[in-house]
Amino acid sequence: MKRYSDWTTRLTQFIQSRKHTSFEWGENDCCLFAADAVIAIAGHDYAEQFRQQYTNEMGALRALKRAGYTSIDEALTGLLGAPSPRLSVRRGDVVLIEHNGQDTAGIMFGDVVVPGESQLETLSPLAIKKVWRVA
Repeated sequence: MKRYSDWTTRLTQFIQSRKHTSFEWGENDCCLFAADAVIAIAGHDYAEQFRQQYTNEMGALRALKRAGYTSIDEALTGLLGAPSPRLSVRRGDVVLIEHNGQDTAGIMFGDVVVPGESQLETLSPLAIKKVWRVA
């Protein structure tokens, strides 16, 4: 039980530390936010190859393409493994959700948490498309 408590505490601290941080390509976009949460939970940076590689949406798409991926969905599966069943989602999971008409990576934290225009936003878990277990 202590292990669960440790990573949930780290995840909570991470979410609190980013609460008022706005979306920024290459710094706090949806994928790097999710990757930073995974670092807090598990200590592994699945997005290391993407850091400091882009500063805008086009650059992010090029970075995905250079790594051999055509979408966020494909990259998450390639980096985190096969998705888990949607209905098994739990705190700390990386999720794929549609937000503002685009596939967006987020973290399950009661609701789905994603970087927003001026701070973190919460989205309904009912809109989750895919789930990747990391803890």
